[in-house]
Amino acid sequence: MGDEPTAKPGGSTSKPIDLSAEEKYWQEHHQTQPHATEGTPYWHFAPAYRDGAKAATKYPGKELHEIEDNLALDYEKHQVGSALPWDHVRGASKAAWSKVSGLISPRDPSRGMRGSI
Repeated sequence: MGDEPTAKPGGSTSKPIDLSAEEKYWQEHHQTQPHATEGTPYWHFAPAYRDGAKAATKYPGKELHEIEDNLALDYEKHQVGSALPWDHVRGASKAAWSKVSGLISPRDPSRGMRGSI
């Protein structure tokens, strides 16, 4: 994600998305994600986070289930020889897609604590 240009998601916000900032965010928050396993570092998941963030701008207005096959193909096509197969990194792509699309993940550490229900 390092030198990627900024992009706008379709209809979810008018602010440009800084893919470098997304990379930094996931580097800092990877270990708190449910798909992060002990001993598997961020860089194994980095391509999936990047592809998930890019998918939010590539497929504006789509639901994740509508584009997941394309997302998996993009990951596998661009990550030949990647350390982890798609079924292991799917959660990372979904998390990045959700964040960029404007959905709030229940595991988002910046979300805060809920009061009593």
